[in-house]
Amino acid sequence: MHCLLTGDADGVTRLYHDDFSAWRNFDNRTLTRKQALKIVQILANNLQELRYDDVRVQPTPSGFVQQHVMRCTAPNGQAVEAHVCMIATLKDGKLLRVDEYMESSQMAPLMG
Repeated sequence: MHCLLTGDADGVTRLYHDDFSAWRNFDNRTLTRKQALKIVQILANNLQELRYDDVRVQPTPSGFVQQHVMRCTAPNGQAVEAHVCMIATLKDGKLLRVDEYMESSQMAPLMG
């Protein structure tokens, strides 16, 4: 979590499997590892007061499910509070895939 909050691309890179992908429900888009790493940098560089609150993690046979509330201030100064559920699949101790669910209206201030 610390790597994501600080935009530590090297730290996040070490967490992601070489074949990592991330799917998002709000745009039905699957991101490659390279695309996901770029978004980590964009979030860290453009959002103020980024934090993850009320983090809950439940292990599963293939990884874990995480729920959290992402809070930040968007570049336009608008407060963001997004309730997120992530289903993570691990391989060789690294994140192989993340399926991320959130309400698109909660993300609207970040979408320009």
